[in-house]
Amino acid sequence: MARGGQIATRGQVAALAEGLAARWRPSPGPGPEPGTLVALEAANGPAFLAALLALRRLRLPALLLDPRNGLQEGARAARSLGAGLHLRCPEGFPDSVEAFEATQPAPAPAATRLDETTAVVKLTSGSTGHPRGVVVPCAALVADDAALAATMGLAPDERILAALPLSHSYGLASVALPALIRGSLLVVPEDRSPLAAMAAARRGGVTFLPTVPAYLQALLKRDPPPPWPGSLCRVITAGAPLTRETAARFRAVYGHPVQVFYGTSETGGITFDREGGAAERGTLGTPVDGVEIILEPLDPARPEGPRTVTVSSPAVASSYLDPSDNFPDSVPAEKGRLADRTFRTQDLAAFDGAELRWLGRADDLVNVKGKKVNPREVEAVLRAVPGVEDAAVLGIPCGGREILRAVVAGEGLTTAGLQEACRGRLPDYKIPRSLLLVPCLPRTPRGKLDRAALRSLTG
Repeated sequence: MARGGQIATRGQVAALAEGLAARWRPSPGPGPEPGTLVALEAANGPAFLAALLALRRLRLPALLLDPRNGLQEGARAARSLGAGLHLRCPEGFPDSVEAFEATQPAPAPAATRLDETTAVVKLTSGSTGHPRGVVVPCAALVADDAALAATMGLAPDERILAALPLSHSYGLASVALPALIRGSLLVVPEDRSPLAAMAAARRGGVTFLPTVPAYLQALLKRDPPPPWPGSLCRVITAGAPLTRETAARFRAVYGHPVQVFYGTSETGGITFDREGGAAERGTLGTPVDGVEIILEPLDPARPEGPRTVTVSSPAVASSYLDPSDNFPDSVPAEKGRLADRTFRTQDLAAFDGAELRWLGRADDLVNVKGKKVNPREVEAVLRAVPGVEDAAVLGIPCGGREILRAVVAGEGLTTAGLQEACRGRLPDYKIPRSLLLVPCLPRTPRGKLDRAALRSLTG
């Protein structure tokens, strides 16, 4: 693992992990019991890998927290989900175990105890906004890594750019696990800017870049775009939809396709674009090795209507951890159903030949005058308007009913012109009644649209 002039060997990561584990070994007995949930908040680098290894050696499940969210948010999640300890390291390349701080969340919760085979608890959130965890056994992580390596054709000696947060599901699967399980070398950028990432890729001979659409858009906006690292032969993107326009422009500028990857925290990988070009066709590729996808009617009474994605595979998580009861449960979840290595998502999709085409989310459908509107259909019309760079459509309350609001980024646009463009391609009830023009759409650190920020916009 390398960052700038800093290098950490496998042996150094292993030694750091052993030093951390030695703090809490049962003899003489100062540490938590096996199965106790430990919140892990560590920066990208040896700190994260060593801490995860140490916790696994002690059979302590790790609640993965993003250090970029701040200490207060991390502490809130740790308390809410019943972590017995909160392990933090703000330095990605620590000199010793002394750089790690272990504290008990205050006020101390009743510590959550999980099966000792649990590796991690991925943090997600339900519709109420409170944190909830996805409980993932070791076997599921190993199965996901093996399936993705085979599907993507990744070799053990890959050099991977570690720009994604390793605490997120996507970064864990695409960056951290290849390093821990298969010995891949990680190259860590010195900061989060597009130029720093490309510079690190060139210096480190990176061969594999897992990223998000927002990063690719930032690269392409630079004039001129930064030069392509000669060693880099594979770029994948996930976390948010990649538009056809961005995929086509990336290929035109750099001469490489972007391969789309679709997955969830509950399932690991679902589909992958093996050949490249799926995004330019508006699809998500074909199922990952070992994954079975079934499309089930959203409304069983309307089998001809929209269908949701149900996934079965060895990589599916075991259960949820919800702060309302402080123990894992497998009952229907707010955003889908999880049980018996099967997860029914809220993603709407259809098969286009062997490829999956994403059609939005069931919980995003907007009821306009008694008719269901899929915001993705309206967004596609808006993105086709010359000058539009990005668009998001959502339902907002207005006078006791819902109306469509469109938030659009671009140049030389007017609200009247956009609504006129919609009139030629959409029925009246699908035309947004509220339309805001913004410099850019708000996004989360993962590159996803920030729905809360979108709803808070006024105009």
